Amino acid sequence: MNRSHRFRPRSPAGRPTPFADPIHRASGLLAGVAASFLSGCGPEPGAEPEAEPPLAIFEGSSDYCALPEFELDVLARVPGPDAPAIDDVNWFARPVPHRGDDRIIAFASHDQNYLYNLSTDRRVRIPDRSDAVATPDGRYMTVPSYYTPDSNTRFYPVLPLLRALEEGRDADDVEPAFVHEHPAMKQVYYQSTAVLSEVDTDSGLETTYRLMFSGTGDESKFRIVDYLFRHDADSGELLAVEPSEPMAVCPEVRNDLNTPFISKDGRYVAAYTSPVSGSAYTAGSSLKLFEIVSADPGNHTTSCRAVADLGFAAGKADFAFDNSMLTFHSSQGAYLTPFVNGGLPEGTITDVFVSRLERDPDGRITGVSGLQRLSTSLRSGVGSYFPAFFPDGTLFFLSNTLPRDAEGAKRFDFRVVDPRSRGWRTELPSDPDAAARWTELGRLWEASCMSRQGAARGEPFPLDEHELVLQAMALSVPQCEALIADAHAEFGDTAMTRDALLETCRAVRR
Repeated sequence: MNRSHRFRPRSPAGRPTPFADPIHRASGLLAGVAASFLSGCGPEPGAEPEAEPPLAIFEGSSDYCALPEFELDVLARVPGPDAPAIDDVNWFARPVPHRGDDRIIAFASHDQNYLYNLSTDRRVRIPDRSDAVATPDGRYMTVPSYYTPDSNTRFYPVLPLLRALEEGRDADDVEPAFVHEHPAMKQVYYQSTAVLSEVDTDSGLETTYRLMFSGTGDESKFRIVDYLFRHDADSGELLAVEPSEPMAVCPEVRNDLNTPFISKDGRYVAAYTSPVSGSAYTAGSSLKLFEIVSADPGNHTTSCRAVADLGFAAGKADFAFDNSMLTFHSSQGAYLTPFVNGGLPEGTITDVFVSRLERDPDGRITGVSGLQRLSTSLRSGVGSYFPAFFPDGTLFFLSNTLPRDAEGAKRFDFRVVDPRSRGWRTELPSDPDAAARWTELGRLWEASCMSRQGAARGEPFPLDEHELVLQAMALSVPQCEALIADAHAEFGDTAMTRDALLETCRAVRR
């Protein structure tokens, strides 16, 4: 183990530094996190099952040019009218798991991290400048070295941050519980966090966190570090931390363009991959899922195997806490939009998607069984992006109202939705035949709606060929059926048969 680190086991007042109340212990680790948020939500034993509501995707208007901005009811939208507006957001935002019912996130604005309660619409300052990401068990808030005063990655206890949020006071003076010093980790930025294991031992509670970092200044580029935290089993006092040597992310992830994110259990990586180096779109590029099959800190390496291919390119993704879903944003005009600071540029549109993941009886991811689109923007420089899951399966994302360089006051908000009521598309772009039908539907939509609404929309319309598939998925079933009917009436035969297109747009499962 590399021991080049600074260990701070006690708070400034000299008291033991506790970790945040653990959401789970030992076995069933992350399933326990999700279960704790869902407990009490099911029907009472012996109760009559309620009739399932109709899927949202089969309802609504058939006007296919009037695409709603959001495809599901928004459970929360903040800031509200009585809270201070947010006029800048740096990069992404991530959830902060805890034992309460409120939905809490960490985000950055004007190079300052904040803890934000989306349920109460209150926010307070927390340490460092950006990329504050909590561990999935809610014990620590991590910040990568690029955004800390001493250029070292830091772990802060979450509990004092939550207390400050509840009391409405800033907490940017909280001291770190652990600081990781390593020459290869001096310029790392955007990270994702995981809990690899947690076990009770004779000497206390041992939790291994796995963090994956991007960064510059070191030839390993993306790298993974495993951190063994030892806590006193009774008091929760942090006794010791042992970080592994940094390990390069598996070579199977090729030309990732700063998109990889790790799953909450530390066993999977979602990343864009391309057969050709470079930042331009290439046929065959897609968002893929990889299982980490080995990690070798001594040789600074990991190896992976591909387990799923979504069949299209997409930006940064986030795994559900139980690995049942994957959410991500797509981008028109700017290809992937892996980084967003202060809003979207002109010529770019981003929107949020969710896929349902297939798993075997042992919980291993084996593929993708469904896909749905959650937001639709048709305005250049405006969109929704960087979605992330809460432990209960709901998710939040960031939206902007004006392009980054436009005149006028910039405004950003966070929205919370539940992706499970709309229905899952089962004709997937990973199937070449299905992808061809979705492409045709996208082409029909653009030919009809852009001519009706005016080509003056400008960039990023007209769409590139690879963007047509996901644009078509903005259509509800009634809209899709009406589009096919009108296309045959107005344009004659299309490249695909009417029945094949109808089968594709109606292929939805609960």
